[in-house]
Amino acid sequence: MRLEAKNSFDRTFYVVEHNQGLGVIDTLWYGYASQQDLKNACGLGLEVLEKSTCAYKLNDNSQLSGPWSDAVGWLEKEWLPRAMQAGLRYLAHVANRHSYGEVAGEVLRISQIGEQLEYCMFYSREEALAWLKSCQERDRKTALSYSAK
Repeated sequence: MRLEAKNSFDRTFYVVEHNQGLGVIDTLWYGYASQQDLKNACGLGLEVLEKSTCAYKLNDNSQLSGPWSDAVGWLEKEWLPRAMQAGLRYLAHVANRHSYGEVAGEVLRISQIGEQLEYCMFYSREEALAWLKSCQERDRKTALSYSAK
């Protein structure tokens, strides 16, 4: 399942899909997004998450402009409970150094999101995917050790 959101300028700024091959919810943000655009896009992301019940999410902000760290309060209250209820446990955030995405990533780390999910910020998709893959492997090993008992 793949969904896209358009910003107030009628330009696609958000793409979300459940990448079954990688076992992750893959989100790509680019261009500019207002606070309302962000909320609308997060709603689409929740739809994909709730249908897939995938525990691993890649949140790529490396091509996004515009400050959105102010939305973290809304994300904590509205998005996080639904995301966790749908099964999300791991969040890899990708940002450019010295960008709004990096600032937002740091805010996420110290927020309820960073406290309730396993969260890590990266500067490349490859690093983020490698971390998510290591989380998947750790979960598989844990599941195997429980089933062996």
